[in-house]
Amino acid sequence: MKKQQISNIGLIYDEYLNTLYSYAIHLGFDEPTIMDAIHDIFYKLCIQHESLNNITNLKFYLIRSLRNRLIDIYRTNRLYSGLFTSQNDFEENMAFNLSVTIEDELIMAEDVEEIRKAVNSVLNRLSNRQREIVYLRYKQGYSYEEIAEIMQISVAACRNLISKSLIKLKESPLSKVLFLLFIT
Repeated sequence: MKKQQISNIGLIYDEYLNTLYSYAIHLGFDEPTIMDAIHDIFYKLCIQHESLNNITNLKFYLIRSLRNRLIDIYRTNRLYSGLFTSQNDFEENMAFNLSVTIEDELIMAEDVEEIRKAVNSVLNRLSNRQREIVYLRYKQGYSYEEIAEIMQISVAACRNLISKSLIKLKESPLSKVLFLLFIT
């Protein structure tokens, strides 16, 4: 591999590390597992550096690769512990944790806690997959097609899941605008 290509992968790593780490944390994995998975996908990029030329959306490729690698790690750990698991088992049991972070400068300290409880209450009404899809759509800005590919569902199922998530959010005492303001 040429030195320039290695430095390009280093730049890609630096640019996307926080995004990948944040996504994996929301999936509920611990830090060592996350870093192993991230390093695995970048190692694969180093080995198969020619594949960089075929990638049209690098962020999408990295998120998808990370999710798949984490699923593989989860399955491997389950198999070693003697428990058989399927793709559906993983996705049903995988907790997508989406929590709220609010700057203290924006609102007085006592209001922050009240708002955080209200938003977390709304988030807890969503299923794990609904929280994940809301994160991918509104926090990461992915299209329906990209989300469908990341989550390995059809585009119609993706649209349906987002629609159901938004209906649940609209039923909450918080407006969708206020909710989306606090998850971004």
